Amino acid sequence: MNSREIVEALLFASNASLKLKDIQSVIAIEAAELAACVNELNDIYAASGRSFRIREVGGGYLFVSLEAYAPYVKSLVNPSRLSGPALEVLAVVAYKGPCSKQVVDTIRGVDSGSSLKSLLKAGLIDIKAGKPLRYYTTGHFLEVFGLNGLNELPDLNQFAEIFAEEAN
Repeated sequence: MNSREIVEALLFASNASLKLKDIQSVIAIEAAELAACVNELNDIYAASGRSFRIREVGGGYLFVSLEAYAPYVKSLVNPSRLSGPALEVLAVVAYKGPCSKQVVDTIRGVDSGSSLKSLLKAGLIDIKAGKPLRYYTTGHFLEVFGLNGLNELPDLNQFAEIFAEEAN
């Protein structure tokens, strides 16, 4: 494996832009080498007629569709749509919150950093100061999901019953 393919895999797996420091937490790479990798990948994508490129946005890198494809993408994808991992994180925060990132990661069994960032950006969760930082749902979360309060969330025991019935 070379740096270019590792960078591509990291960007592909992320649902938010990755900054140099995020990528450096996984692989030893300097800013110039990262920029070279991104340029090489974009050259490969352009040469093969791909509909996407990697762009630097807000100090980080992410995959974006080319502008020519925007009408098609917009007709299919709701921009406020949440990924599966983001929905999982949101459910953990809604049911267990306020809770720390460590609690979310432990429940999910994977790192939830990028999903937490995307949920913060969408205004569905916020942070309570302290050590550790704790995440909680916002009023916007309640609006989006048509709830008056978290007490209106389905009882977790209902899910256990459903899964038990499906297993039989």
